[in-house]
Amino acid sequence: MSANFGAAHIDLSSVDFTPQLLRCLPAEMARKFRVLPITESAAVIGIAMAEPSDLNAVDTLAHHFNRPVYIYVAEGGEVDACIERLYGRS
Repeated sequence: MSANFGAAHIDLSSVDFTPQLLRCLPAEMARKFRVLPITESAAVIGIAMAEPSDLNAVDTLAHHFNRPVYIYVAEGGEVDACIERLYGRS
């Protein structure tokens, strides 16, 4: 598996998170890697990440979703706040 390191920046306040896509990523994994799934297609999944240089997280996510991931860079505090709002407190 691999990641596309085009790594566009994204403002998470503009993302319409879908429950179906959020259910594909366990809350524990979202918290551990500080990531959120934001887009998907048959070929790739778009992930917002606070730490896009975490290659272990990228590889783990690609294997979890069984497809390559496209990384969007998001501000860490924004990712953490969205995880708490969307998944609840740990």
